[in-house]
Amino acid sequence: MTTKPTIGILYVGIGPYIRLWDDFYSTCKKNFCPELTKHYYVVTDAQIEHGEDVTLVHQDNLGWPCNVVFRYLFFLRIKELLAQYDYLFFFNGNTRFRKCVAPEEFLPTEEEGGLIALTWQQGTENPDNYGFERRPESAAYTPFGTKSIYLQSGITGGRTTEYLQLLERCHDMTMADFQKGIIPVSHDESIYNKYMVGRPAKLISSLYGKPSQRDRGHTAKIVFQRKEDILGRSWLRRYKNRPHTNTWFRKLLRKLGLVS
Repeated sequence: MTTKPTIGILYVGIGPYIRLWDDFYSTCKKNFCPELTKHYYVVTDAQIEHGEDVTLVHQDNLGWPCNVVFRYLFFLRIKELLAQYDYLFFFNGNTRFRKCVAPEEFLPTEEEGGLIALTWQQGTENPDNYGFERRPESAAYTPFGTKSIYLQSGITGGRTTEYLQLLERCHDMTMADFQKGIIPVSHDESIYNKYMVGRPAKLISSLYGKPSQRDRGHTAKIVFQRKEDILGRSWLRRYKNRPHTNTWFRKLLRKLGLVS
């Protein structure tokens, strides 16, 4: 008898973003590979009621954009726990599962590279028009002319071995930039795109990850809800409009215990 694969779900709900958790959890449990065993790891600074299939991972609120930039570090801190699963998937906090997603639709094989990759491109666009990091001093530097599809980091994952390798390398690139006082242009997404250049992956279309306002026909199985509708437009604007100085970088690194 073939053993069914197990899945670890990674989620970040720090600060007001934890308000998105209930809808994510209920729809993921119902519609994402419902026949498989899933366990949820919620990185948060909150205390929430939860069942046996949820583990809270405490993380102080580092503010914007560090709650996103250091996502790889947050997950690596529980690397030993994550290693027990066959597959690992990260989903943005505002992800909602509208329709059932079967394992064969989503889980990548070793032959496919062991990773999934979400793209909204149709395959005909010029990659130079997308938001890769173009500064040569950044570890995420991707020069113009690179023939690569631009990927969305709102959903990432794959087989555990390959995904833990991704987390390790992306964390290394994040730290290399941060030590120089660099925040990549698209934060964790720039790092992720750099890592994925030239790597095989199971491409998944916007059917499995589309902004809800673009899914007028409700055809997508997975959507990203508008954060403004839940968290408020004015709060998001204030949250994301904060200056970053060299002193700020150093203080944050000390807070994370990454420098003395």
